Amino acid sequence: MAAKRLLVLGACGDIGQGIVRGAHARGFRLVAGDRNAERLVRYDDGSGIATVVGDLGSVEAAIALWEAAQVPFGGIDAVAIAVNAPNAAKPLLEWSSAEMAEVYATNLLTHFHAIKAMLPRLPRDGMLIGIGGGTADFILPKMAQLSMLQAAQRMMYRGFAREYRDGAQIRELMLISMINGERKRDIAEPHWVMDTEVGEHVCAIIEDPETFAGPILRLESRVQIGKPETARERASA
Repeated sequence: MAAKRLLVLGACGDIGQGIVRGAHARGFRLVAGDRNAERLVRYDDGSGIATVVGDLGSVEAAIALWEAAQVPFGGIDAVAIAVNAPNAAKPLLEWSSAEMAEVYATNLLTHFHAIKAMLPRLPRDGMLIGIGGGTADFILPKMAQLSMLQAAQRMMYRGFAREYRDGAQIRELMLISMINGERKRDIAEPHWVMDTEVGEHVCAIIEDPETFAGPILRLESRVQIGKPETARERASA
């Protein structure tokens, strides 16, 4: 069987890097996508990981990124969206409407644009996976806007899964565990999920979508890597 061709969007963030490296180790052919060409230089290491520069600021931009990603390997079988932008920690009463709109534009609408552009263009046996977070279910101090955003993202993925049934499948993988990524190596604890393990888990979902029935999946611990959720985890998603 030919190796799966995976496009990772947000490939230079902590989670995106982990997905790229974990999937590459698993034998996937990788196209790493990011809006910053300078950051993509990290993949110019002879590993065979292709790169593509583009953004998700609109559906048109996402389509252009998709078309560029077809070139290195003659097509794409799956997409992983690990795009997010940092936002301030402050009480909701201190947020302006413009600031809140920007948070949603750079975090939620980027996923929306990518899904609209890419889900219908994937092969029928393809897969689109978006990365979400556990704060869809709880609020960290001064971070209520993040919980609002992640809850909206989860419902968006559910909505697309309900409405789009004639083609590629769609999942959201919610990362409940803390992630040991590039920026947290110095403080990470042994039980944290490794960034590359997120990549391994994404690959397992792509390779066996029937076992990882969605649309909402949860990754809670290192022992779960490559294994489906428990019934309790599914019920709480």
